[in-house]
Amino acid sequence: MEALQLAARMIMENGGETYRAEETVCRMGEGFGLREVESFAVPSGVFVSYRTTEGRLETGVRRVRRQDFNLTRVDEVNKISRQVAEGRLTAPVALKKLLEVEELRGPMPGACGLFSAAVCAAGFAFLFGGGFLEAACGAVIASLIQGLLLLLRRFQEHGIAGKILGGLFTALLPSLAGRFLPGLLVDTVIAAALMPLVPGVAMANAVQDTLRGDLISGLSHGVQALLTACLIAGGALLSPILLRFIP
Repeated sequence: MEALQLAARMIMENGGETYRAEETVCRMGEGFGLREVESFAVPSGVFVSYRTTEGRLETGVRRVRRQDFNLTRVDEVNKISRQVAEGRLTAPVALKKLLEVEELRGPMPGACGLFSAAVCAAGFAFLFGGGFLEAACGAVIASLIQGLLLLLRRFQEHGIAGKILGGLFTALLPSLAGRFLPGLLVDTVIAAALMPLVPGVAMANAVQDTLRGDLISGLSHGVQALLTACLIAGGALLSPILLRFIP
């Protein structure tokens, strides 16, 4: 039970789809020799039920309390589940490996995250009709915003505060740069720098879950993506107000 719950919880916590968590539980349970393995997952919890070889029915619930995006953990859990399904891992060994996966590093290391945000923003700057100046400004501002989010994460303030501040500075910094760089397409830089903040994984999961019939999970992920976008947009709308007080 502990191995099945841990595998499903890590998938749900790190950006995996709902159906993936349910399928992983069923495949691992069958690999352990259990019967009538059932799983029901929602973004806030995982339900696991199976019948042991002695005929005893066992059911467990595991709460999903945090949401992160570390697809490396999801990939490692998938590898372990395949080994269990093939009969190469017993339950104690699988649980030990899953606990090791849980200790893997969280989001991308600082330098890698800054570089990825910069490349993303620069690419979207060209896509939105900007030139090298807009791409350079977008890359610098996106990396600065990513650094701010990493700093807030250390103080456990990367939720609502991080999204609002990210949207605020993403709109404020290009506007200030436009005062010193004539010809800079400020709107293009703002749009490009905002792209690394867009909740793309939540949007994709919402569409996938809805099309697969998991309406509860699809609605939950969709609302999460919508609220995240609203918080980012709300922070960006604060920028014109602050610009009035900056000479």
